[in-house]
This record gives sequence, structure tokens and C-alpha cells, in this order.
Amino acid sequence: MKMTYFSTFFFLVVVCVLLLSDASTEDSTQWKLPKGAIARFGKGAIYDVQYFRDGSRFAVASSIGVWIHDAQTGDALDLLAKHKSRIFSIAFTPDGNTLASGDSNGRIFLWDTHTGQHKRTFTEHTKGVTSLAFSPDGETLASVSYDTTVCLWDVKSGELIKTLIGHTGYIHCVTFSPDGKTLASGGGAMDEKLLLWNVHTGELLRTVTEDIDMINSLAYSPDGKMLASGSDDETVRVWDAHTGKLRRTLRGHTWFVQSVAFSNNGQILVSGSADGSIFMWDPQTGELMNALIGHSYKVFSVVYSPDGENLVSVGRDEIHLWSVQTGKSLKILRGYRNFTGPVAYSPDGTQLATGDSDGVYIWDVHSRKHSQTFTSDVTNHRHYKITSVAFAPNAITVVGGNRGRVYLWDARTGLHLKSWRAGNPRTYAKYSPNGSTLAFSSRNNTIFLADFKTGKIKKPLVGRIAEVKVARVEVTSIAYSPDGNLLAGGSSDNTVQIWNTQTGQLVQTLSGHTDHVYSVAFSPEGKTIASSSGINDRTIRLWDPHTGQLLRTITSDTRRIYVLAFSPDGKTLASTYSNATVGLWDPHTGELLKTLAGHTLSVGGIAYSPDGRTLVSSSHDGTVLLWDLTTSVFSE
Repeated sequence: MKMTYFSTFFFLVVVCVLLLSDASTEDSTQWKLPKGAIARFGKGAIYDVQYFRDGSRFAVASSIGVWIHDAQTGDALDLLAKHKSRIFSIAFTPDGNTLASGDSNGRIFLWDTHTGQHKRTFTEHTKGVTSLAFSPDGETLASVSYDTTVCLWDVKSGELIKTLIGHTGYIHCVTFSPDGKTLASGGGAMDEKLLLWNVHTGELLRTVTEDIDMINSLAYSPDGKMLASGSDDETVRVWDAHTGKLRRTLRGHTWFVQSVAFSNNGQILVSGSADGSIFMWDPQTGELMNALIGHSYKVFSVVYSPDGENLVSVGRDEIHLWSVQTGKSLKILRGYRNFTGPVAYSPDGTQLATGDSDGVYIWDVHSRKHSQTFTSDVTNHRHYKITSVAFAPNAITVVGGNRGRVYLWDARTGLHLKSWRAGNPRTYAKYSPNGSTLAFSSRNNTIFLADFKTGKIKKPLVGRIAEVKVARVEVTSIAYSPDGNLLAGGSSDNTVQIWNTQTGQLVQTLSGHTDHVYSVAFSPEGKTIASSSGINDRTIRLWDPHTGQLLRTITSDTRRIYVLAFSPDGKTLASTYSNATVGLWDPHTGELLKTLAGHTLSVGGIAYSPDGRTLVSSSHDGTVLLWDLTTSVFSE
């Protein structure tokens, strides 16, 4: 097993370029790419972690597959990527020969841990699989799902043994007792119950509803006498595993408790919280023994190594390896992302800027390394997503818009230069073509123009409020014409409004969309403006910006259309969709030319390289894909 992964790792190191993770030496950007893609930035969002039974590696459930890491070095060794959706839960058989992974579409895959080959798929669940557990003898797999069912599977035959009905809402977790006779399942939203089942008969033994909240995690003590649960009410509860009576409640976390686990000797109970804290408790007395400080936000899962000497924990975008004895963080693995939204190329095509919940990230396109991170002390990026990024035409500065503020950084030094208060919860910003002016959206359908050098605000561009009943009319996207004389703004009142940037006069209001306008983009020659709209519209409309005439309407049958971008030669219009794909259109005929499929969640940003040979797409699955547009190898 070790030689198989080592051989793969060594080969990839020799043939690939160093990339991405701050703590890694492998080029994981080249692994298991979709057709037509040439690189991937980011390892996706993370949800769960489990050690291999020999302790040499651990597996991480992510939005794009199961990553395998070396437990000592942290290096990525493999990516199991047969799933086409997010993986919420993973589990190993006691002998370590099989790995199970459950995804957001309700499918469960079984993998051979020696070869990495897919063995079998279970498809009984109709919604996302939230938790998996193997019986102590490894012959039965238990799974729970948002479809309110508990399923028991025969691992060898793949047959469904039983479906246990008792929960009335979402089920978050499931675990076997050490003797394999009892199964515990914990309910989430609209349920809030702890159920104990007889594994052999399927009989419901006990229902616990008192002194309980939404349960996120369950763990039996090694002797089977205690059952611990972590809940949304910030507490850890320790139950008598046989009677279901509450023995004690452990308090100290300040947000949801997402994960609980007993040490191998049962003397320590560890809990991880959405507040970023990891606590180590004495389960007998309830005493807080230690606190592991390192995660800044959201600990999803905490697991003991098989020898009990280390812990591995996954947060929103990083993995920590801990020493149990000292409580110190031994290693931090980065490269995972919870969210990736807007994206922009630098004018010379050598850098990419991406925005997520932490700030603005800068990537080197050629080396494919993460080079800088821009954040601001003025506001907390960890709670508010970056909604807009843009490079200045001279490639020296980069701007990011977030939570009612616009931030400006020097792209060479990382120095925070200045900021403007926009007041709009979702702020969008763009540089003028000559770089002298920065436009950004504000409240009440208004766009401000700021002098880039002085920071002085010029006369605001105020839009008209169309007769559409919406709670608050806001600018949802902005775009300059190539000559900088016009500025277009998409609006939540279903219109596109166009201003003369010299006079500040509103010259056109384009009406026709039947839902919010998500994106606007000018063609390179400035004769056409494209706009996209929401779920009740699902169209791309092409307009003459000077006359306001509607030139063409492109309709998407089932997909919500988000961001638009014209190719540098104007022959192709790219659009992103809620179904995780990118569409390439002929803007003159409305014909769909290609569909780029490879993300697992909606695509929130796209941009063409200056030479038009590459397209970059960023997704809410936490990854950025580079597509080679010079090849014809795409999914249709």
C-alpha cells in the first residue's frame, strides 16, 4: 500500500511543476483534471477527515474528491475524484482495506485503499449523505442522509440490508457501538432526536428528546459505556450509552459543536467547534483539560490517530496536525478553500486574483503558486465574501470589494493603500480603461466614481428605479466601455442602466429582463453590451448600448446564468451557470459552441487571458480551473 502511493507521488514530483499548497511539494494542480482543463488552483472545500488504520496517511473529504495526505509530512499523495459532487463524509473499514465516501447527491462509493480503485456504488439515498460508519467487524456500512433515512448495507455484496425509519428531519451523524450491537443516529434540523437501534433486528430501542438540540456529531467511548454528542447549542453532552440518560453537559464553546471523539483509552473527549476552538475534556468529571488554539474559524472534524499520539482537525480552509501530549500544532496544511467567487487576470496575463471569504489571493499563472494574500484590518473578511476583484491597467494595484467597502492594495508589496466606504452589502468595483478612475457600487442604485490618485469621490451616478417591487434596489454588476466613456450597471430592478462617465448623465435604461440582472459586459469594440439574469429569467440579452435596441436573446432552459465575459477578439461570449458549468456562445448567432464541465458547485467568476488562449473559472467549490481554449477537447 505504501509503495503504491509512493510511486505515484514520486512520478508526479518528477514530471510536474511545483505548486499551490504552502506546506506541500507536489503539483496537485495537474491531478484528475476535467477534459480541456490545464490546471487547478485550490484543493476545494473540506468537510471531513479520517486516518488510515495504519496511521501513515489520512483522507480528506472535499468538494472535488477525496485527497490522501501523508500523515507525517502533510504532502498530498493522491486524489480520488470519481464523485462529481461534494463529499460530505468518509469512513474506513476496521481492517483499513476499504474507504467509503458519501456525496451531496446521495451516492456512496467504496474504494480499495491499496490501489485507489473504485469498487462499488450505493445509490439508495435521494439526498446528500451526511455521515458514514462501518460496523466493528467491517461487514456492515451505516449511512444517513438529508432524506431522513438510516440505511444498513452489506459491504461485500453491496445489497441494502435494512432501512431504519424513525427520524422526521435531517440526520447529521451515525455511529456503531464498540460491540456492534447498537447503532446511534443524531437528528439535525426539524428532528433534534438521538435514536438508538438494534443493528440485527432494526428495532428502535430508545428515543431521546429531552435536554437535546440539533446533533452534529456522535462518538462512543471505547468501553461502550458512554455516548458523546456535539450540538448546535454550543454544548457537548455525555450520555449513558445503555439507558440514554444524560450524565453531564460540557460547556465552553461559543458556537456550534461540530465534532466529538474519544481517545483510544477513553480518558479524553475532544470536541471541535464552529468558533474555531478544540477542547479536550475529562468525560468522567467534565473538567476542561486543554484547549488547542490554531484554527481561526469553523472546525468541522477532529480525529485521533490510531496510536493516539496525534490529532488531525479540518477547519474551513486548513488542516492542523496536533500533538496530543503537548497540545501544540505540528503542521498546518493550506490550499483548501471554502469559497472562491470573483476572478481577474492581470493585464499582462501573468497573475490571477481571486476573492473568497478571507480576502483577495494572488496566483502566479506560470508557476501556479499562491504568491500573496490581501486582507484588511478594517473589516473581518472571514464572515463576508469578497464580491469583486480587479487589476489596475498598469498591473500595480488590485482592488477588492466586500461588505460595503472597497479596498486598494499595492500588488507588488501587499501594502493596503486606501479604502472607500460604499455602504452596499455587496460591493462591485472596476477600474476605468486608462486606470485613472475607480467605479464602485453603493446604496440605492448608485455608482460612485473615485479619482484613483487622490481618492476623491466625483459626482455619483444615480440610476432610475424601475417599477419592480423589490425590497431594495441595488447595483449588481458594473462594466466600462472600452473607451471609458460609458459605464453600465446591472440592477436588482431587472434593468441595465448606462451613464456617460464625463457628464454623469444617465443615457440609457435597458428593460426586458424579468429578474435581477447578475452581470453586464461590453464587447471589445464597444458596440454591444451583454447582460444576464436570474432564475425567473435565465436569459442572456445583447443590446446596442448607444440606441438601447435589443439585438438578440439567448435562453437557458434550466440553468441560472451568473457572470459574463467577452473574449478579447469578441467572437465568443462566456457565461457561468448554477449547475457548475461554463458556456461558450457565439454572440452574433446565439449558438452554444462549447460547455466546460469540471466544477462541482456554481461558477461565480470567469475571465479571459489577455491573449484569449486561456479561460479561468472560479467556483463556490473552492477551486479555480484554467481551460485551454486552443484545443477541441471539451465536454459537450
